[in-house]
Amino acid sequence: MSMFQTEKVSCPSCGNAVDFTVVYSVNADRRPDLREAIIDSSFQRQDCPACGKTFRLEPEMTYIHVAGKQWILCQPFSKIVAWNELEEQARSTFELAYGPTVSRGAQAIGRDLQVRITFGWAALREKLVCAQRGLDDVTLDLLKFALLRDLDDSPLADDTELRLVDIREDQIVFAWIQAATEQFVETLEVPRELYDDIAADQAGWQDLRSELSAGPFVDLRRLLIQPV
Repeated sequence: MSMFQTEKVSCPSCGNAVDFTVVYSVNADRRPDLREAIIDSSFQRQDCPACGKTFRLEPEMTYIHVAGKQWILCQPFSKIVAWNELEEQARSTFELAYGPTVSRGAQAIGRDLQVRITFGWAALREKLVCAQRGLDDVTLDLLKFALLRDLDDSPLADDTELRLVDIREDQIVFAWIQAATEQFVETLEVPRELYDDIAADQAGWQDLRSELSAGPFVDLRRLLIQPV
C-alpha cells in the first residue's frame, strides 16, 4: 500500500509551518495515479497558504511497481555522496520485504523485481520513464557516458546532471537539470540508434556495464563520485 502522513513542514520561501501530506511509500500497482504524478513532476508539490509559493519535498520513500518489475529506494539528492552506504540500506530494506526470511509468495514477487536506489526526483522519474518506454537503464547510462566522453564541453557539475526527459520515435531527449531545483539548463537530443548500438555491442561495453550494474545504484554518477 501507499503510505502518507500529514506533518508540519517549513515553507522554504517564508518559513511558515505548512500541513503537508508526506509520502513514505508508493505502490504504483494500486495507485497508478501516483506513478503518473511522479512522471509529470506534480507529485509532492504544494502551495504555501502564507506566501503562495509552490514548493516540493525531496523524495525519501520506497516505490514499488510489481507490474513494471521495479522496487526503488528514493533518497534526497543531497545524500548522493553517501551512495555506497545507502546502497547497502536499499539491499537490506528489500531483503526484509522479499528475502529468504519471508513467505514464499513474497519471495516469488521479489525475484522478478529490479532493485534500485535513486537520488532526487529527476533520477526517480528517469527510472519510471525507462520502464514505461521499454529502455534498459544500464544501457541508458552507458549512452550518457558515451555522450560525455565525446562532448567538448558540458554543464556537468556537482549539482547539475544529465537526465532522460522524453523518448520520441527516433530521438532520445535528455536535459541538463539542476538537481536541487529541477530547473532545466539545456536540452540534448540524441538519435535513438546510438542507444541501440550500445545495447547491441555487449562485448565492447561489458566492463563498464558490469561496473554500472554492480549494485542498486545504477547511475552515471556511480562512475564519477568516489564512495565515502
